[in-house]
Amino acid sequence: MNVTREFAERIASLAQLLLSEDDPDATLRQLAELALEVIPGSDAAGVIAAGAQSWSYAASAGTVADLHEAQLQTGDGPVAEVLRYGEARRIDNVAEEDRWPDVCAAMAREQLNSCLVLPLRTDRQRGGAVAVYGKRPGAFAGSSHDIALLFAAQGGVAVRNASLYRSCHRMVGNLQIALESRAVIEQAKGILVAQYGYPPDVAFKRLSVMSQNSNRKVRDIAADLVEGRINRDQFGSG
Repeated sequence: MNVTREFAERIASLAQLLLSEDDPDATLRQLAELALEVIPGSDAAGVIAAGAQSWSYAASAGTVADLHEAQLQTGDGPVAEVLRYGEARRIDNVAEEDRWPDVCAAMAREQLNSCLVLPLRTDRQRGGAVAVYGKRPGAFAGSSHDIALLFAAQGGVAVRNASLYRSCHRMVGNLQIALESRAVIEQAKGILVAQYGYPPDVAFKRLSVMSQNSNRKVRDIAADLVEGRINRDQFGSG
């Protein structure tokens, strides 16, 4: 396969995946689909990424998802070892492979005779792995292996970008909620200051006491007061 300018740009574009996508599995699905498209010899593919306390993965076929799930459960197989050690693993021919007999048998049943599993690099943290499967033996030798290495490098950047985007998106959402809560609490305090002449700290204390007594959040009590759903006389000193 000739590495044309167009092909090089397609590989480089992997790093831009999911910069505006909310679905946490979208990057993995896109990477699995692109792996089939750009890595010569690929007949099936799957991508596994690290979560906070678990792994998530997407695959081009249910059989690949089953292969990966079994390895994640048992801790045995090329995918499991790549995730554990961060090193590449390759099977050139399941009929001649002595390692991972259960995985090889499962691949043979699906007429997948070779595979290549590469780590996805995301800084110094465990990032995951990309696995490609071929129907013919030796599908990932030579230039195909080199292209897969390039794909995995850029794929790791894509996963990292997606993770950063989702983290920033959550942070912005939480900040917006915090700002809105503060605004309504300040409005409620202003109402109590105007009606009863409370100092601002005493007005907030009144809101807090109502919150504790009703087992509701201060911002919800404040919103009810501002919207007139609570009788203001409940906050009086008398």
